[in-house]
Amino acid sequence: MRPKASFPELPTSKYWRQPLVLSVLFMAAMPIKLSAEVDAEADRILRDMSNYMAGLETFKVDADASTDVIFQDGRKIQLTGYGTALVDRDGGLRFERQSAVGKSVLTYNGTVLSLFNEALNSWAEFPVEGGIDEAIDELRTVLSAEVIGGADLLYSDPYPGLMLEVESGEYLGETIVGGERAHHLSFRAAEVDWQLWIAAGEDPVPVKYVITSKWLTGAPQFMVQFSGFDSGISIAPDTFDFEAPEGSPRIDVTNPDISRLFVVE
Repeated sequence: MRPKASFPELPTSKYWRQPLVLSVLFMAAMPIKLSAEVDAEADRILRDMSNYMAGLETFKVDADASTDVIFQDGRKIQLTGYGTALVDRDGGLRFERQSAVGKSVLTYNGTVLSLFNEALNSWAEFPVEGGIDEAIDELRTVLSAEVIGGADLLYSDPYPGLMLEVESGEYLGETIVGGERAHHLSFRAAEVDWQLWIAAGEDPVPVKYVITSKWLTGAPQFMVQFSGFDSGISIAPDTFDFEAPEGSPRIDVTNPDISRLFVVE
């Protein structure tokens, strides 16, 4: 399921409130009936990207993300962060994110999903059986889909989740993103519009992703631009393990306020 643009609560101090895994980095495979209003070329390029990503056993990618915040007086401000994802389809997932409020880390080793917020010096973990797809699904259940953007592209097959509830789609041609040629795709769904730029070379990886919550005042957006994509890399197994710092308190996953507890005041 594709999330709407995220909306952290307004700050109550000089520090922004930001979710632990905001802009990281979703949807079990299901049959997709192509709408007559989805351009065939847009669908082909999107499928090519999804098939390429599905065929990667390991990869690393950097992500430069932003999320719009709309204030009650109409001001629009972007919260930004930079992160790196390491993915091993069989071994696990690790995502580290840096922002103005410090460092956050997410790890999944195939059996346990762990979250750590350096600024709060707090952590949580819970068991997840299956694989990375199931871990992302569980993460969204625990922390709420609204705090995670871009995870659509980490699924083993991104296509079904991306196309969920899509009403129309269009291929807008080639453009330049990060100095490289890219295909520009535009899609419309009931609640959001989204755009995806896919590398036009031999490796059709996603290079930019924008989600617009079109019916909300100010049409806030989530945006992530990818760089440093490297596939077929060797990743040490312990990369996906988490060891809590000594004295760091654990947050119980059953706490209904767990997503708020991973917010910096």
